[in-house]
Amino acid sequence: MEKTLTKIRKFLTEVIATAISILCLGVIVQLLIDETLLGWDPVGNIKNAGSAFIGVIAFVLLYILFIRKQD
Repeated sequence: MEKTLTKIRKFLTEVIATAISILCLGVIVQLLIDETLLGWDPVGNIKNAGSAFIGVIAFVLLYILFIRKQD
């Protein structure tokens, strides 16, 4: 059971890290071209969410760093 939970935790950590990387790439590309990306507006979504979005991202990043430090 413990091995399964460890595998699930590692998988979820990698999925979250990948999603954050894609979000960061989307923001950078949108800032460079100054248009939405195939209907996706990451900068606009972050602006609309305000500080709540930043808090969630900070929490996820800290969690990922904590998990990777333990490995």
